[in-house]
Amino acid sequence: MSPSESDEIEINPIFNAIFVRISENINNIFPDYNNRRFYKSLLAGGKTMANAVTAGCQEIRRICGDIDEAKALALTKLFTLLMLSQAFRWLENQTPENEEASEVNLSSVSVVLNLFDDNSEESVKDFINMDNQFRYELKHHDHMTHMAVLLLAKACEACGHKCIEWSKVSFPIKSLQSLTSSRAIVDSKAINGVEDIRVVINSIPFGAQAMVNYHEEHTES
Repeated sequence: MSPSESDEIEINPIFNAIFVRISENINNIFPDYNNRRFYKSLLAGGKTMANAVTAGCQEIRRICGDIDEAKALALTKLFTLLMLSQAFRWLENQTPENEEASEVNLSSVSVVLNLFDDNSEESVKDFINMDNQFRYELKHHDHMTHMAVLLLAKACEACGHKCIEWSKVSFPIKSLQSLTSSRAIVDSKAINGVEDIRVVINSIPFGAQAMVNYHEEHTES
């Protein structure tokens, strides 16, 4: 499923409801319009990608079943954090990386997690690992296969099904063979479907485009 094909898929109302709910949190936290627009843009990309992945991935549909509010919230958080990683990559291309930028990055991570009532240090560490993987694949590969496999595992986990023992994973993963040999995989069936992997890969730019569209459409005149 490509982004253009995904345009025909309507957003599940439960993801729209999550967007409204988290947007209210953003409004309550930030008096500044630009900050509100930035985080709502991440959220718009996150809900769009969550919708695309749950609609297009056969194993996610099998594992998740009917998407309830708790699952939708966890999935939207997962992909909103991915949109934050994408935003970081764009910023890195514009400005040299320095200590101040790193502090801002961690601050933004904490903000996004707090929007979803998550303030655990473990979640911050988890984001850093996935962000390192995202950066590595953009730099070293012309595909996002490894990232897609990890995102599938995270999506399954958001629905209550564990596929990977994360404590056994060393980031960044440079080959799927290294992941397999680490004995970290608990359930391979849910994360090795070629079509599901392709759906996730194609959904990343789709979510990013939704993020950009929201940001541009809500520019103050």
